[in-house]
Amino acid sequence: MMTEPAPKTEIPDGLWHRQFDAANDFPTVPVTKKVALCTTPRCGSHFLGHQMHALGVFGYPLEYLNPGNWHVWENRAGTDDTLDYIKSVRTGPNGVFSVKLHHEHLLAFLKQEPAPLDYKFIHLCRRDLTKQAISFARAQQTGAWISDMPETAPAEYDWALIAEKVDAISRGNADWQSFLRSVGIKPLQLFYEDIVADMSGTITQIASYLEIDINDVTAEEPAFTPKRQKKKAQDDWLTRFESDSRAALAEGRPIPGASPPAAAAVIRRRTIQVAKRLKAKAGL
Repeated sequence: MMTEPAPKTEIPDGLWHRQFDAANDFPTVPVTKKVALCTTPRCGSHFLGHQMHALGVFGYPLEYLNPGNWHVWENRAGTDDTLDYIKSVRTGPNGVFSVKLHHEHLLAFLKQEPAPLDYKFIHLCRRDLTKQAISFARAQQTGAWISDMPETAPAEYDWALIAEKVDAISRGNADWQSFLRSVGIKPLQLFYEDIVADMSGTITQIASYLEIDINDVTAEEPAFTPKRQKKKAQDDWLTRFESDSRAALAEGRPIPGASPPAAAAVIRRRTIQVAKRLKAKAGL
């Protein structure tokens, strides 16, 4: 593990870039426990991650494998292996390293992490899929992905965009389940709605699952605390989306969960079927 001090990297101005600041680094210690938050956009993972970080015993779960973030970390790491470098500065004092992964980051994680199954996995979802999709669509339109980011563009109701996000979130959650079940992992399952209702109880659940003693732990006052970004307009969007979806269904138009499979999925399924027939024909 590296012992050299963090290089003086020029961090661009902007709220998004503070996550890379060396002021958020921990002193280097050996990694004794690794944790992966399995997430989808707008499921509450940013909020939960900051609460975990404030306690100082869960590492600092951020989207290190996000391609945009990874580039900055490569610059900070210099000639060192990037993920090893991240671990050297973002592993907590008790040896816990944690990372947040949307499913689209999984392949990069598997490529960079030589021992992915050594991690303890936490799967975070929202029970209200449509509200999550609306939040996702709104953040994409406005550019305000966290609570203190200014909105750079107006948000406008867009049924097709929300429908796209419903499908994307559904696929992300299903793909996480497929991956975890395929390798025999039963993750800790958490829900956004429960976290908001009982953060203390959530932290206790996480600590118990990870076998981390938090009896004498006091949360530090964080430099930044995310806040809920719910807007009243989102309630109106929910009603409109449900109404428009019913109308589309009545007219025979596709809606989330009742759409023709994407061309790539059809091709993949046919390829698998052909492969099975060929193997059967060959007696394999």
